[in-house]
Amino acid sequence: MFNQCTCTRLRRLTRRITSIYDRHLLPDGLTISQYSLLSRVGKHGAIANLRLAAEMGMDRSTLSRNIKPLMTAGWIATVDMPPDEHVDKRSFGLALSEAGKIKLDAARPNWASAQQEINGLLGEDMHEALSDMIDNAYDRLQEA
Repeated sequence: MFNQCTCTRLRRLTRRITSIYDRHLLPDGLTISQYSLLSRVGKHGAIANLRLAAEMGMDRSTLSRNIKPLMTAGWIATVDMPPDEHVDKRSFGLALSEAGKIKLDAARPNWASAQQEINGLLGEDMHEALSDMIDNAYDRLQEA
């Protein structure tokens, strides 16, 4: 039982789920990774880049690589942060631009459609159990 690689199995699952989201978001010119970043920044308003990276479960350099195309497209902008939000000299604020808010609002129905497809394929019980298991596993691994 323990000879099966958890990472390989999870990556296979996430690739399949990612492909469903990406297919639905294709008309918006977004990937699920980009949509997730837009959505998280939109949820918070201005947020420090390092805090965003931590909330997304990624390091600062990965966030920088992923956020750059969204900034180039004009959907995310750098903003001043309140002094208590500055973590260190590398921290800066990020916020959705007006164009970013429009992009996120336009993409939301396609994201919802992808979510409905996934929920339908998994069924309500499996979707709920999987979500709980993912959250619990993440919390345990954060403690390690």
